[in-house]
Amino acid sequence: MTVKQIVVGLKNKPGELSRIVGQLYENDVNIIAFWVGPEDKTASLRFIASDPKAAIAVLTGLGCKAKTKDVIAAQVPDHPGGLNSVLKLLHSANIDIVHMYPSLQTPEPILVLEVDKTKQAVKVLQSNWINLYDKKIYKL
Repeated sequence: MTVKQIVVGLKNKPGELSRIVGQLYENDVNIIAFWVGPEDKTASLRFIASDPKAAIAVLTGLGCKAKTKDVIAAQVPDHPGGLNSVLKLLHSANIDIVHMYPSLQTPEPILVLEVDKTKQAVKVLQSNWINLYDKKIYKL
């Protein structure tokens, strides 16, 4: 049970992120969760969109090279230690977290996890009663 993360490289200059996000907005694509980080003279934007196919089309139209990657959207127990309960499960299964970021507009706390062993992580989390999202996250 995974969702599509979109990964796109950006020029690391003022206004570039606004330009990309603005074009997604103009095309009715909502960003549900995102992570941005520098990489030398470029930046990397990783995000979950309300419509992954439309997001890729917009990015391609802007001349951006975008790709998708299957990631996990896990509901984090909403109590002290809830985040660590998810992290400990992955650690005990020897699963490395590559990227991690929270959702923006969901009613419950959802964590996007890009890990090195996605299928194994899904099994571990589900077998420990962690609620995972599939394409229904695009409609939240």
